[in-house]
Amino acid sequence: WVAKRFFDIGAGEGQVEIQENHSEVVKEATRLARASYFLEKFIAGAKRQGIQVTDFKLGIEVVEDISGPSVASGFSLEQYEAAFDPSIIVWLFKPRRSSKVKRWSGTNEYPAWEQNKLGNTLNAFSHYVYLFSQESTVLADLQMATAVDENGEGIEVLFVVMTHTLNGASGVGDHGKTGIETFLDKHECVNRCNYLRLSRDGFSSDSEAPADDSDEESD
Repeated sequence: WVAKRFFDIGAGEGQVEIQENHSEVVKEATRLARASYFLEKFIAGAKRQGIQVTDFKLGIEVVEDISGPSVASGFSLEQYEAAFDPSIIVWLFKPRRSSKVKRWSGTNEYPAWEQNKLGNTLNAFSHYVYLFSQESTVLADLQMATAVDENGEGIEVLFVVMTHTLNGASGVGDHGKTGIETFLDKHECVNRCNYLRLSRDGFSSDSEAPADDSDEESD
């Protein structure tokens, strides 16, 4: 497992308070939990396998009064003592993954991946999540790594998930309604969107999948 904390949330490196780190770690864990729930529902409808959302754990650092927080936490003894709730230095733990990572979408970029099975499955998954969340959530910055499951089979693990939400409060990178509108403008449907009968209401007129879009894509 690897441990994660936040060291930059927009104000510059190292400009993160203990409460801010706590808030952002919990928000990221919440995004992963929601993505796992959405994926479970999506697979049930699409009957697709081979994609998972990473396991994760939340950990609280135990701080000794004399020595203060660990060096890795990035917080000084003075910051710790001045914090409103100094008992909560929170870490997000995820299983260590391969250093080879594939990024399937950006903060505001949504490639269709028409010739890639996994890519356009994730494209349809993003469309599905928008509708399933009652048009309140858009997935962004999807990143995956290859892992091996308990049966020795290769699987793709989604371990980075960013979201845009109506209230813009889901965590770092949430562009709120503007982010959702950007998705509606840039998303391009593929045959999987049509197969799942995903509504295009509200999407750009260019989002419709081309008639000759083949399902024989490369891996």
